[in-house]
Amino acid sequence: MSAIGDFLTNDEVIAEVGARLRARRLERNLTVEELAARAGLNRKTVLDLEAGADVRLATVIKVFRALNMLGALDAAIPDTLPGSEAFSNRGQLRQRASGSRHTRG
Repeated sequence: MSAIGDFLTNDEVIAEVGARLRARRLERNLTVEELAARAGLNRKTVLDLEAGADVRLATVIKVFRALNMLGALDAAIPDTLPGSEAFSNRGQLRQRASGSRHTRG
């Protein structure tokens, strides 16, 4: 398996995600049918996802949930970034623009 990075096309990322989900399913000794049942999906949808088809995000979330992998999404997209204060590119706290606005005359 290759690393997922900005250098991959969208289709390559989708294919890699599908391959990784297939690997997780096999590590857990689940058949396609068993995973589909756990996720509330049909067999073809799971096969499509594993084959790198462009599926709905809700489908991916259902499979992540069925494989007990929702924590991976939380780690990938945290609700806040470390040191949630906004810093400027000089390392100083950003200041809000003043409330006064110039009017055109």
